Amino acid sequence: MRSCSTCRSQEEEHRFLEPDEADWLKKELDTNNVDTFMVCLAWVGGGAKQCRNLRTYWQEKPFRKPLRLPEPE
Repeated sequence: MRSCSTCRSQEEEHRFLEPDEADWLKKELDTNNVDTFMVCLAWVGGGAKQCRNLRTYWQEKPFRKPLRLPEPE
């Protein structure tokens, strides 16, 4: 389990990115390697949506401003 700097969750799990999510992040960051990135699975807003904040395995805040994955379609 990893903590989330955005929703402050200490209990929700993070998971590594799915292939389509990794493709989006590669384009967003203009890089080829996003293997260490994880997405927060915490439900926020009374369970209305997921946090989806990105972090790396080792670093809670890899970006100056939080970067979230777009909501799945």
